[in-house]
Amino acid sequence: MSQDTTGEVAAASGAASHSAADRLARQVLRIGDADPQALLSLKGSIWLSAIRCIIMYAVLPALAPLVGWIGVLARPLSIALVLAATVLSVHSLRRVWLADWEHRWAYTAFIAVVLVLLAVVLVFDVRALLAG
Repeated sequence: MSQDTTGEVAAASGAASHSAADRLARQVLRIGDADPQALLSLKGSIWLSAIRCIIMYAVLPALAPLVGWIGVLARPLSIALVLAATVLSVHSLRRVWLADWEHRWAYTAFIAVVLVLLAVVLVFDVRALLAG
């Protein structure tokens, strides 16, 4: 067998080893049958979420009595941080799937919960912002 044929056989067997659910998840995340990559750091979305929580639930309430205008900035800042956390969460999920990590389904479930919570926070913040 030539080297090209061997590579094709290996690629075909790798694609065949994914379950139907794996193939669907890869299609939704738009990574298809990309070659597995090294699992890079996924801490960005967790750090951003932690920073968002600290700002929204510790710093802003503590500073609100000192600076009256901070209340005006609280909701837009929260919305921006939620959107950034959402992007980083989806990016980290894509990295997990690209790496073909063995715990990708558990991480997917975790990110799904995070995204639902972020959506709830976003809805409340947008409603409060629109209410004035």
